Amino acid sequence: MLKPEIGSQYSAPPQLRTTLWHCGRCDAFISIRSTQLMEEAPCPVCGEVVLEFCGRLSNIPWIQFADA
Repeated sequence: MLKPEIGSQYSAPPQLRTTLWHCGRCDAFISIRSTQLMEEAPCPVCGEVVLEFCGRLSNIPWIQFADA
């Protein structure tokens, strides 16, 4: 097993951002967790409407996320 050399750099894992979106057609609320900021997203429920951005979920202190 190789050991990393002293002073070698490790890349940090990408930061996940969770955002909340709303579909005006089918009234669904969708959360999207991604490493990239999204400017628009299609509704996965009805598939016909671009979702309305509601905000970042990290700004709501009582909501916590964990990987299963």
